[in-house]
Amino acid sequence: MTQSPHGPVALSRVSGWHLDIDRVLNPFIPAPRWHLIPRPLAYMLGHRETPPAPLGNIVVAFWSLVGAFCGVALVSEVSKRVPSFEARDAPTIVGSFGAAAVLEFCAIESPFAQPRNAIVSQIIACVVGVGIAKLFALNSHAEAYTELGGALACGITTAVMVLINAVHPPAGATALLAVTHPQTVGLGWYLIPVMLLGIALMQAAALVLNNIQRRFPLYWWTSHPLSRPSQDVETAPDKEAPSVPSHYEDSLTDVSRRLVLERGDILVPDGMFLSTEEREVLERISERI
Repeated sequence: MTQSPHGPVALSRVSGWHLDIDRVLNPFIPAPRWHLIPRPLAYMLGHRETPPAPLGNIVVAFWSLVGAFCGVALVSEVSKRVPSFEARDAPTIVGSFGAAAVLEFCAIESPFAQPRNAIVSQIIACVVGVGIAKLFALNSHAEAYTELGGALACGITTAVMVLINAVHPPAGATALLAVTHPQTVGLGWYLIPVMLLGIALMQAAALVLNNIQRRFPLYWWTSHPLSRPSQDVETAPDKEAPSVPSHYEDSLTDVSRRLVLERGDILVPDGMFLSTEEREVLERISERI
């Protein structure tokens, strides 16, 4: 945190090497076109014209209990009825789904719980974990180093999640289990469809239950602005294109993103998280208003 002698305070500054994959990908990802989706369906997909009112922790605890139970039960009950899973002695449910349930039904406003993080990170964990397990299996004495293989898989998965901005803590457990748990190791590459089915079921349960009184997800890809969709109707060269509001589907949250400073209070938009240093600077500014 630095303050220029000639100008305003810089809230944060990145030093050293930094890979911002969103800066590369976001211009090519279209913003959601909620006006083309029936309102009830858009509502269940997390779209809100105004942010929902905050709820007390008793209500949150109730829906967390219901959601975690339903999510884990749904994954386990469906998985054990898939013939190909049974033929390969696949586990009824991979242990990392317990941690995922806490995020998907309790900490639903965390970036760790959003669909991009939950889906992409688990796929990476499966690929890395199974790959490390197969590499270690090439050594006849690999069983003596299983724990190191699990640690390596967890470490690589964590690093990749950070680089692609899709951190999801349960994925670290998935990578570890893919190397150290005999039943999971036995699945090999078939762990990927097992996890994909579980992820899909968990996300479906989260979309239904979390949108009864709350809102999920806050965004599908990122909370940052995405590229604007092209006009539905081509306009003639001599005709002026229809005007579009500046906030029109600018991001997946589809809510005006404003950081508001009031005396003694800071209003932060959904999906935006401030570091300790940034919050301290803003608090000092709000005290001077």
